[in-house]
Amino acid sequence: MTFYTDSLVLTYTSVEAAKRWWIDTFDCKVEKVPAEWDNPLASDVALKFPQDKVPTILLCARSEMEQAKLDPPSSVVWTIFCDNLKKAHQRLSTRGLLVGPIQDGGDTQYFEIRDIEGHLIQVCKEL
Repeated sequence: MTFYTDSLVLTYTSVEAAKRWWIDTFDCKVEKVPAEWDNPLASDVALKFPQDKVPTILLCARSEMEQAKLDPPSSVVWTIFCDNLKKAHQRLSTRGLLVGPIQDGGDTQYFEIRDIEGHLIQVCKEL
C-alpha cells in the first residue's frame, strides 16, 4: 500500500513535532528542500513518501512565515491519495490516529484524519 500526493504545504507551531508526526504516521523520509521551491525559510522541512524520488510535502514554521510576511497556505483540507483505502484506514487506525469512517464522494472514496495541530487531511482513492 502506498500514499502519494502532488504537493502539500502546511504551517506548524512546532515543525519538529510535525516532522515526527509525518514520519511516524506515513513513514515519510526527510529530504533536502529543493532549490526550485519558492520562498525557502530556515526552518523548512521537506518530506517524501517512501516510494517517491522527490519530496512532495513542505512543513513550515508559522512564526517564520509571519516574520517573512509570506501568505500561509490557503487550503482548508489537504489531500493524500492511496492505492488501497481499506488498508490505509486500518494502518492509520493501528498507529493511534482518530480515523473517520470511509465515505463516498462520487468519483472518490475517502476518510479524514487530523494531524497534531488539527489540519484536516483527506485520504482518498480515486474510483
